[in-house]
Amino acid sequence: MKFIKDSFRELQHVVWPTRAETKKYFLTIIIFIVLFGLYLFVFNNIFWEIIIQLKNIF
Repeated sequence: MKFIKDSFRELQHVVWPTRAETKKYFLTIIIFIVLFGLYLFVFNNIFWEIIIQLKNIF
C-alpha cells in the first residue's frame, strides 16, 4: 500500500503539458512519422529496382 500511496503522491508533482503543447507535440510526431514513412517507401523502391536489375544482369 505504501508503494501505491507514494506513486499517487509523485503523480501530484508531475507537470503535465498544456493542451497547446500537446497539440504541437502530436503534430510534430505525426509529421515525423509521415516523412519517415515516405523516406522508407522511396528508398525501398529504389533498392528493389536495383536488386531486380542486378538479378536480370546475372
